[in-house]
Amino acid sequence: MKLDYWSKRTAKAQDALTRKNVKEVEKQLSKYYSQTMRNCISQFEATYNKLLATVEKGKEPTPADLYKLDTYWQLQNQLRQELLKLGNRQEALYSRAFVEQFQSIYNALAMPSDDSFSTLALDTVEQMIREIWCADGQSWSSRIWKNTDILAGELNDSLIDCVLAGKTTRQLKNILQERFGVSYNRADALVRTEMAHIQTQSAQKRYEDYGIKQVEVFVDEDEKTCPICSKHEGERFFITEKMPIPFHPRCRCCVIPVIEGLDTN
Repeated sequence: MKLDYWSKRTAKAQDALTRKNVKEVEKQLSKYYSQTMRNCISQFEATYNKLLATVEKGKEPTPADLYKLDTYWQLQNQLRQELLKLGNRQEALYSRAFVEQFQSIYNALAMPSDDSFSTLALDTVEQMIREIWCADGQSWSSRIWKNTDILAGELNDSLIDCVLAGKTTRQLKNILQERFGVSYNRADALVRTEMAHIQTQSAQKRYEDYGIKQVEVFVDEDEKTCPICSKHEGERFFITEKMPIPFHPRCRCCVIPVIEGLDTN
């Protein structure tokens, strides 16, 4: 069997499953964000005119004027509750999806001669997907809540800016929709990057279980391939090493087994 066939087979299997799994998560994530956005905008719209009306007329309004209003703090409490719900939903969604990603990649890379269809214990998989791998020491869970905190700050800043500038409710709504769109993109980038990492984790574990000693970086060269990934193509790592993939957010690279007796060149 030629390496070219083996590499394409394993890489194609990983890519197809990751695309499928990411698409399923994105569908649910989009639903969660849409629901939260509608709820938050509805609450903002119901309160916005009250805030405008209570700012002292004939005076240049300041943030301090808003901080004195019970209406403002009631809105902040409603916002916190909505974003807390969003964060909890994301964490539960990602946890399920990452386990499915790990298990599906592991099973897909079983050799044709392997009739046992061995799989990993759930607690083992859950422990592995919780491993911190980024240089900044942040977990995917902490990134969810960081993104949620950023969104809360952006929504609050937008509200204050709009009140102080006397913008219309429609203008406020457009700005809030933009803020939610940016936050969704951050959440989506997190999903895609973590899926890439878990794909590599799972493949590495499967190859290690088969006694493979080394893996090689596989880059599917197309119009979307970036210079960062291209320069790593063909790099080899011992199976016990910490894999550097993903090389960047939304990375599509994967690892393939290096099998003795087959040359990659």
